[in-house]
Amino acid sequence: MADNLLDEYKAYYAVRAERYAGNPNYSNSYAAEKRLSDAFQSCNSLDEFKDKMGDLNERCASALAKDQYIMDQKHFKKHKEAVRVLLSDRILEKIDSCNNVNDLFTMIGEESTKNSIEVSMDESNDCFIENWKLLDDIELYSNAEVPEKYKADMDRMVNITRESIIDNAKSREENNQAWEEGWKLNPDIIVEYRFRRLLPYTDEQVQTQIERFKKIINS
Repeated sequence: MADNLLDEYKAYYAVRAERYAGNPNYSNSYAAEKRLSDAFQSCNSLDEFKDKMGDLNERCASALAKDQYIMDQKHFKKHKEAVRVLLSDRILEKIDSCNNVNDLFTMIGEESTKNSIEVSMDESNDCFIENWKLLDDIELYSNAEVPEKYKADMDRMVNITRESIIDNAKSREENNQAWEEGWKLNPDIIVEYRFRRLLPYTDEQVQTQIERFKKIINS
């Protein structure tokens, strides 16, 4: 019975390693699982494995996390996600220095929380995109050719729309300063790929709207 159980464990650890074999995305996991399997294959009894196991199992967890964050890093670099990629960058810098699984999970949790805030702060700059139509409305009301008796209405609509943009920006900044002291909208960041790809306009149109937006929120 004992021998059968030993053989079953040996087969189990061999299969665990082989599931990553030949997969370039999981090279670290394969190496770690292979070391663990080799340690078990060298055992003549289950009791012997307790002395040979050491931290090999924890190293498998670390290797799997490393492979996953390497893939994340490649993905975010490919799509020019300059803020989201920071999580992978920092975890990969620290992962090899984690001495156990608890340290690993703690570090990943802390870095994930930090990056979640960074991403939220960064994406809050889409306030500009949300106000694109309002910027167009201001141009429309400002340049509308209407009878004299309607001009006051046009001016009123311009002022209401401007105040809406200002209030939106002020609210966004006040909310985010609870998470990042001194946080301010950065309209110029919109030209970076992660934002720019969302706007089906020419560079000239985007830049014109950015300047209009900056003029309003800084007035």
